[in-house]
Amino acid sequence: MKAAVLERRGELAVRDFPEPAQEGWVVVQTRAAGICGTELHILDAMFEPPSYPFVIGHEAAGVVLRAPAGSRVSPGQRVAVYNMIGCGSCKWCRSGNDQVCTDPTGQLGFTLNGTFAELIAVPAENLVPLPEAVSFEDAALLSCGGMTAVHAVRLAGVSLGETVVVNGVGGVGLMVIQVARAAGARVLAVADSEEKAALAEQVGAYATIVLGGDGYDAVAGRVRELTDGAGSDHFFELVGTGASMLAGIRGLARRGTFVSIGYTSDELTIHPVELILSEARIVSSVAASKRDLEAAVQLAADGRIQMVIDTRYPLDEVAVGLDRLRSRQVKGRNVLVWPA
Repeated sequence: MKAAVLERRGELAVRDFPEPAQEGWVVVQTRAAGICGTELHILDAMFEPPSYPFVIGHEAAGVVLRAPAGSRVSPGQRVAVYNMIGCGSCKWCRSGNDQVCTDPTGQLGFTLNGTFAELIAVPAENLVPLPEAVSFEDAALLSCGGMTAVHAVRLAGVSLGETVVVNGVGGVGLMVIQVARAAGARVLAVADSEEKAALAEQVGAYATIVLGGDGYDAVAGRVRELTDGAGSDHFFELVGTGASMLAGIRGLARRGTFVSIGYTSDELTIHPVELILSEARIVSSVAASKRDLEAAVQLAADGRIQMVIDTRYPLDEVAVGLDRLRSRQVKGRNVLVWPA
């Protein structure tokens, strides 16, 4: 099969690669795979695979090609792929929180060969059936950005009538805006360009803050101006710089919640009193559970969230998609597609 293979640190090639052959697992014929910023972290060795060569990619959808006898899926079925393969027996897996499994089998695109390939092997339990109303391209993006947004909004406890700020109008940010709206919140977005601000408003943000020459220094003040001085009930942080994290915390309302999703190599430094006096909460959110992916698929099927796709690429052009992502040219998400 053809796959995008990391030959060694920073060196990616599209070439022939052995087909997956894990006994007892389903083989999915890939129809779409999202290109995520996490792939850049892997290329840059912020996360390093267990060995080389290694197939990258961690979000996908496709059609079941082969399934073991007695599986809950059958050949020809349309599915989204949940990428975390938990142990199934720890208390976190048993409670539906497989994203924090203590002894996982692995994760596609992180510790197991990933989704930028013509074929993907995965346990049947990791597959989510797709309604006809959800395309393969949308499902692939739901398998990271969509489910991540659902998980983070649930963790934060967003409720009707609350004010949410989403910092970072990329693929995940656009999803958080829509999921928070679906939960009944009023959403304000922070963007680094007028184009991205327009995208945020297109998917439901009631107002936007476009970063200017003073960067994040003015953001907390602008949030308070737009909330009649109260601040935001929740601030979803998808950029992950020291300046953006501080701006988010300082723009919170009393008892507000700062939700950390995005990250860089920056650290957060803040005096505890800034949190204590207002009883602010800091919540961290990693990926999502399978039930979050199921919820994201249902929201898309119901027309309550929509994917914003910038460009579709064949596998051979994966490097172009990654380069455009690195240079911040992407409006929404890029996605790899395979012909039927």
